[in-house]
Amino acid sequence: MANPHYLSSYIVTFHTFALLHGQHANPYYTKVVESDRTFIVEKTPLEIMRESCAHYRSNFESIINSSKLDLRNRPKPPIMLTHSNDRPLLFFPLLSPTLHKNSWVAYHAVKDAVQHEDGVTVMLKNDTQMHLDTSLATVYRQMALSHILSQRFENAQEELRSSYYMIMEPKSSDSTIS
Repeated sequence: MANPHYLSSYIVTFHTFALLHGQHANPYYTKVVESDRTFIVEKTPLEIMRESCAHYRSNFESIINSSKLDLRNRPKPPIMLTHSNDRPLLFFPLLSPTLHKNSWVAYHAVKDAVQHEDGVTVMLKNDTQMHLDTSLATVYRQMALSHILSQRFENAQEELRSSYYMIMEPKSSDSTIS
């Protein structure tokens, strides 16, 4: 690795704000925006997402299918890669999730968005701005779908914590063996 700003591999974390495609010289590299730094990874955003899913002990296709199920088969579903301390790690795609040219944005990183003639400027929680070649409607829709996934996760966590859902009536087949 000749340039210290280039990495050969990367795993998405809560510090990751975006995986951007096509905003640099090599279209098969990814510009990674983190909360405090930006660098290039020698993989596509799709490759990074697949490897991150595997790292968190899941697979990309299962996560996409789960999101589609939760969101009534919406195209371009946001995904939850993992969670920590009851906080989901959600990312939303700007194009179809399976396209290597897709870019991914972290739901937790977005503060606001403004439409411009040639795309959208997204204000991030670290007070930096990121220009995206998409529409404001796309960003808002993806934020809303991410919020729905976040609420579904929160509801599932609440059910898990609730003793009400843990009490089960024994069935005759569940009786002890004598």
